[in-house]
Amino acid sequence: MSTTQATSKLALINKISTAIFGNVYNPQGIRTGNKILRQRLVGPTINSYYPNVKQIKLREITKMVPEMNLIDQGEKTRLEDLAERKKRGKGPPKKGQGRRSTLKKK
Repeated sequence: MSTTQATSKLALINKISTAIFGNVYNPQGIRTGNKILRQRLVGPTINSYYPNVKQIKLREITKMVPEMNLIDQGEKTRLEDLAERKKRGKGPPKKGQGRRSTLKKK
């Protein structure tokens, strides 16, 4: 048996084994991207990590049922802090009195 017959038989065995084991027959060793195509998709895994639950906020409840007179403590403290800053002169400027308008005057 010559070397060409041996190589052809090895190639045939290789081709048959790829068919049996479900691999891709690639005798030249060309890059096919099959490794990436065999990988599991990432998207469904990422989507299943985060729960698909809508968080109901206090503001939505007060809009639906205004007669309950619920008070949002975070919003209340934010408004108090804003009023205190306005007293000290650190609040937001009136409309048209901001930084950009002072730059035009120079």
